[in-house]
Amino acid sequence: MTLSVDHIHHLDRHLVSEGEDHRSMALWVPSERVTVHRIDAPTAPQRKWSELIPWILEDRLLQPVEDMHFVIGAVIAEDDKKQVDITVVSKQDMREWLRIADNASVTPSALVPDYFALPYEEGRINIVWREGTLLVRDAAGSGFSASPALAWSLVRRLCETADIAPRLSISVPDETLVPEDLLEEADINDADIDWQFCEYPLSANLLDGEFASSATRQANSGSWLSTAALFILAVVLGFGYLQISNAQLEETVSTLEKQVSSGFNNVFAGKKAQPEKVRASGELLLANLFKQRESSEVPAMRALAGLEKFMTACNCDLESLSVNDTEIQLELKNASKLNLATLKVPGFKVSSKKVGEITSINLLGVDKP
Repeated sequence: MTLSVDHIHHLDRHLVSEGEDHRSMALWVPSERVTVHRIDAPTAPQRKWSELIPWILEDRLLQPVEDMHFVIGAVIAEDDKKQVDITVVSKQDMREWLRIADNASVTPSALVPDYFALPYEEGRINIVWREGTLLVRDAAGSGFSASPALAWSLVRRLCETADIAPRLSISVPDETLVPEDLLEEADINDADIDWQFCEYPLSANLLDGEFASSATRQANSGSWLSTAALFILAVVLGFGYLQISNAQLEETVSTLEKQVSSGFNNVFAGKKAQPEKVRASGELLLANLFKQRESSEVPAMRALAGLEKFMTACNCDLESLSVNDTEIQLELKNASKLNLATLKVPGFKVSSKKVGEITSINLLGVDKP
């Protein structure tokens, strides 16, 4: 059985058959070679953080920033401000770990600091002995590895600064390795870490940027090919579905046409008009309508239309009407109700006179329509 997770210090325990291809494995790496810095999130766009953060941390590092590898963690909202954890490891260590893995015929799919192998429980600090050093995990995303003397000092500091003193869970091969002042608040056991079955947080993977693993690239390539194949399959299935739907739609339309035709014949029995005759009748009707519109634009019609609102309900009798190109003359009887002073027709000069019972109205065109 090929294991998929182990500590990089244990790769020599895995036997490799001659000619065996590289295996993909996720590896724990020594936490003492890794540091985590929490900083205020830069105000610049996140796509530029990878360029800015190395120089923000320059004063905290003992080595030149160009020799260090930076991994940007998740953004944390705390006290109305945003912060971000930056994991820092030297590029030399990264290359050394990759070399060790390659010599063991392993292609790392992830490299994660080994303090993440410890379980986390709120209000408790977990401490485990690892080959002469202590691994400490004090929060979901933080921890460290150090020599016993330094590690116990840092644990005391964590207990002193905590609002509520945390419980200590300590796994060591000998209880005498634990300082007496920490024994009272500690649960002691001698359990070892099972590196192969610990929960593995890929979010803390150091294989990022220039150290992105070939296994990751292959997985991304395979994922891309799978996505492309699924897309092509979806297009083919979609096209086939459209073809089937189109055929069904044509059949439905044909059925509806037959139903409508049958219903029309049942309601309107007898001889049906030919389409050519219906079209000819429609064209004739349109031609007559256009002629009517043209006739309404001639001066005489415009003048009569302008007089309509004045002569409505005046009980006048038309005696005569004469029209020429520029002038219209009307003679009326019983025009006593007609207010001649207010006669105004746009485009015409209006004059009137009354001789006996006859009232003459003269309209002289003064402009073009």
